[in-house]
Amino acid sequence: MKSFKDHSLWILNNKNGKIDQKMKNKGEIFMKRFFLHAKIHRARITKKSLDYEGSITIDEVLMKAVGIEEGELVQVVNIENGSRFETYVIKGPENSGAIELNGAAARMGELGDKVIIMAYALFDEDEERRIKTVVLDSQNRINRVL
Repeated sequence: MKSFKDHSLWILNNKNGKIDQKMKNKGEIFMKRFFLHAKIHRARITKKSLDYEGSITIDEVLMKAVGIEEGELVQVVNIENGSRFETYVIKGPENSGAIELNGAAARMGELGDKVIIMAYALFDEDEERRIKTVVLDSQNRINRVL
């Protein structure tokens, strides 16, 4: 497997790791790319816990709505201050509205800040992709599903 800076992966079906035109013609090589698969839009930070190992806690209902799993890598963008960071997800209580920044991530926002939480997945270039998006209200309840 070779990884390139453009966030794509070339998967090779041979042992020497070299790409040639014959392999492309036979379908022995294919590329996967990272695409957005889930987005929680306009969530509000409800808690910050600096003395924690790190991560973001998300209401389980919101996770299920967009297909984010516990432990999954997510990118968080703070709408208020423009900061971006990556962390992993911890499942929060259902219907709690929890969006909690833990550990070092707690320094990336303030209570009430609006954030966008995004998760990415590897897809074949020609594979159909559907982004699951929810837009939240001021209480972190689902307002719209896009």
